[in-house]
Amino acid sequence: MSNKFKSKSAGDNFFAAPAQDRKEVNRECLRYFRENPGFHRLFIGLREKYRSLGTLGGKIRLTNLKPEEKSALSGLLRRDFYQQSQAEIEVTAVISALDETRFQGVDLKEVLIGYWGEELLTKKEELMLDQQQREEYFSVLAARLSPKAAGWLRETLAKKDNAYKTLIARYDQDPQSLSRDLLAVGEALAELPCLTGTKTQLAIFSSQITTDPHFFDRTMSARQLLVYALMYLFAAPKPSNAFEEAELLYKAGLFSTEIANYTISCGLLGYINETEIHQGWLGFYRSGESLQVSLENLSRLKQVQSPGGMVFVLENPAVFSVLADRWSKESNENKQKPKQHKENPSGRGFSPLPMVCANGQINLATLTLLDMLVASGCLLYYSGDFDPEGVLIADRLKKRYREKLRLWRYSVTDYTKSLSSQMLTPGRLKQLQRLEDKTLIEVGAVMSETKYAGYQEVLVDELWKDIKSYMFG
Repeated sequence: MSNKFKSKSAGDNFFAAPAQDRKEVNRECLRYFRENPGFHRLFIGLREKYRSLGTLGGKIRLTNLKPEEKSALSGLLRRDFYQQSQAEIEVTAVISALDETRFQGVDLKEVLIGYWGEELLTKKEELMLDQQQREEYFSVLAARLSPKAAGWLRETLAKKDNAYKTLIARYDQDPQSLSRDLLAVGEALAELPCLTGTKTQLAIFSSQITTDPHFFDRTMSARQLLVYALMYLFAAPKPSNAFEEAELLYKAGLFSTEIANYTISCGLLGYINETEIHQGWLGFYRSGESLQVSLENLSRLKQVQSPGGMVFVLENPAVFSVLADRWSKESNENKQKPKQHKENPSGRGFSPLPMVCANGQINLATLTLLDMLVASGCLLYYSGDFDPEGVLIADRLKKRYREKLRLWRYSVTDYTKSLSSQMLTPGRLKQLQRLEDKTLIEVGAVMSETKYAGYQEVLVDELWKDIKSYMFG
């Protein structure tokens, strides 16, 4: 054989007589390949072929050959690779070439194992091993969780729903971080304020569980897992927005002290227990003034009541203010007691008008107040704007409270009276397709044809007449 195709590794007699001991042959062959970097990409290809085929076979393609690779391949395979930029090599050709060297009889699989320092596995075997390791990981972790959290984790993994994709993705990325978050969620489920009938700020709760007040903030990875766990605990759907997420947390007894999360009311009484009225609420009630309360304020109350057993809920602050002023003037001129009021704690001989202002939207504080009113037996009368956003608010509240809420001035006739010059865009009108209440669907159909918004402010006189009629008969 010409010396042209011999390996150029210094001091190596590649084609010397083979060693007699098989293990010694494997060791010498492994040493040779490790010392020659020109074979490294070939060994990468050999490993990938074994992973995909489960045996050493097929072809290996190498592109952009380096000089040391051309030299190494030429010496081993006795082919001229010096003029080539790429190579296609049969695995069987590598085995045959080794049998013609001093490494005759070498076990190429054993050499590969030694080269990579680990057992060779097929892709199927790797998947099975990964699955076994993953199952063991979650099994050990579930045993460390509180019973409710363990139940959530096991059911999620078994049914492959809820947080399944998130859990698997985070396990693949950083199992240690996932363990930390899951253990925190497990402790959180065991210590939820709702279990003792109380409520607390999320930051305080978070610091009690983890010493980090921001551990369950919206930007933190643990927050997502906590929400998934609460979905399981309360059999609730996945929140579609920040408001629904805050509502789910509040159900668990957790809330954030957001400045914008407040609501305005008048004519209502808050109770700190079954019989004792909160003195702050009583003071505003007696003065007939509007009261602004936060979600935190509401969390400290046992219940909220309207002495008349009903409440007028207005979408817009301007309408709320006008009606409150008219009622105040009426109270100074007319001492007749409203027929609906069973009691009058005002001390003025005339009760303030029971109202709630949604302030253009239904935030969690407003929704919590309405929940408390309905729980105390109140009937809600809701009136808002005739634009897609306003009608959807009405639809959502009707779906939530059903017979406990009556749509107030939400007929097609009322829409026609309230028409403005504000044209609605096709994108906004498309939202009306989500309506579920029959009455509002009829209004939405007319609105889609007319393409103009109607506003509650135009109906102030009609709303006032309704209030007087209802309250005095």
